[in-house]
Formats: sequence, C-alpha cells, structure tokens
Amino acid sequence: MSAKLYDGLRLTAHAPDLFELTRVISKRMREVFRELAVPIIARNVTRVVDNAEVRESDMGGPLHNYLVYRARKLWLDEQAGLDDRMTFHDPLRFSIAFGQVDDDYGARRLAYPFAGNRAYTDALMALEADDRPFFVDYHYQNQADRPKEIRKDEWKRRRDDWNRLLDADDRETDGTLGHLPGWQLAGSIEGVFDAVLLGYKDTTIDLNAHCTIEHRMRRALNRAVTLDLDLDEVNGISRVLTRNRRIERAISQYLDTAGGKAMPRPAPLPGARELDVTISELPPVYEPPVEAVDRICDLYHEQALAGD
Repeated sequence: MSAKLYDGLRLTAHAPDLFELTRVISKRMREVFRELAVPIIARNVTRVVDNAEVRESDMGGPLHNYLVYRARKLWLDEQAGLDDRMTFHDPLRFSIAFGQVDDDYGARRLAYPFAGNRAYTDALMALEADDRPFFVDYHYQNQADRPKEIRKDEWKRRRDDWNRLLDADDRETDGTLGHLPGWQLAGSIEGVFDAVLLGYKDTTIDLNAHCTIEHRMRRALNRAVTLDLDLDEVNGISRVLTRNRRIERAISQYLDTAGGKAMPRPAPLPGARELDVTISELPPVYEPPVEAVDRICDLYHEQALAGD
C-alpha cells in the first residue's frame, strides 16, 4: 500500500491529556484562522472598492453592507470555480485526528492534521509548556528513501504505527483516519465575512495594511496591460503562467524606471469599519496613466520576442 503521511505527528510526554489538548488546539487554531481570514477579506473588499462598477451603483446610502456583501460573493464565486480536491471550497479548513499505539515499546500518541494552510501546522508545532513542545515530527512515506537523520528501527516503527492506525485491511476504515477521534475547526471564512458585514467590534480591518497601495497599483496595471495587449487565448497552464510572469516582469521593469517611480499612486482607502459613507466620499477609482500602460506593453513584447 502506498503511504504518504507527510504531516504525521507524535505527542510528547509534555502534551496534556486529549481533553485539555483539544481545548488548547481549539483556542490557537481559531486565532490562526482569523489571522488568515482577515487579509483575504481585506483584499476582496478592496477589489470591490477599486471597481468602477461600484461607483455606478450609488444608491445614496451607506456602502458598508453592500461592499462586504459583494466581496463575500466574489470570494465564494471564485472558490466554487476551483478544483475542490485542492480547496474543498475553503482553503482555511483545519481538522486533526488522534490515535494511540500500544506495544512492547510503550504507548505512543499520534496525531495527523488536515490543514488548508501551513500556518496551522506551524502553530501546532509551536505549542509547548515550559519550552517543551507538545508535538514532534512523526511523518512516514514509502515513496522515497528513509531520511538520513532517522534511524532504521524508528522508521520501521513509524511505518508499523501508522499502518495500525490506518487499519488498511478493515473495509469499514478503508485505510483512512476517519474512524479516529479528533477535532475540527467549526468556523469558515463565510462566517468572518458575515461578522464584518454586521459590523462586529472585533472585526476592525485596516484595508491599507492588508492590501497596500503598491499592491493595488500593480493590480490595476496588470488589469490595464492585459486588456491593452488583447492577447489571443492560450491553452495549457504552462503558457498561461508564462504570459502572467512576463506581464508581472514588465510591470516591475517599468516601476524601476524614473517614470515608474514618479507615476501617481492610488489614494489610501478608509477602514473597513468606516465604509458607511456614500460613494462620492470614497477616493476615486485608480486608473494607471496611459503612457505607463503603453510602455509596459512594449516591455512585454520585447520579452516575448526574446523568448524570456
């Protein structure tokens, strides 16, 4: 059986019992979740604010709910269009399964996290008491050679331990960890969007901190250059990535010139909690100078001709 348990962990003797450990994990993972969710919300709200169509929908009243609703819909539509094997429609998901193996060597408590972002696993590995970690690496996979730093007998023990937990010969478990006890992050990014939508006090977001003026300018340049180039549609992810890299490289080249450094930048945005203003009070939608877009297009074509 092919085994690829890259994120396998073992609980140390310093880890508390499962009930207390679950409480600690729950608190820390919710903190990580919010740390990951806030920038995503800020970027999507900013994308809506920077969209000229929003200005054409002025209803004369507060914008806060309208903008956050549009940002939430933008996020959900994008997730729905992605491969659910990669995202499960929520890249901020987290769950963890626990198991125990008892043999002549003693009892070993194992854990396996299922995370949509590496930040969750890093936070798990950082959990400790008196500078003593709760978790240590206990990964195993049989698709490559044993790591040099792991002894042969320990590598074999890891294999046997995970095989016992997976119980691959049992049709009911089907070689997965789903039959083991665990904990799952109940929240989703949709809930955080809703919290912002309702204006909860603990959801203050600094749009300019999470989506800088430089990022907004580059995004506007990329959009304008892509439209101006009017490129033919290409097939294949490799060609799409090559085209995108050339556009980004051309933008960077131009911004390093004297003209690029002197180019006007977008105006700062109000805070997400301060969007209860009319459209006329928002800064104007940023439009890159025509001469800047033309020069970036020239740089793109130079790269294409050189085959870069």
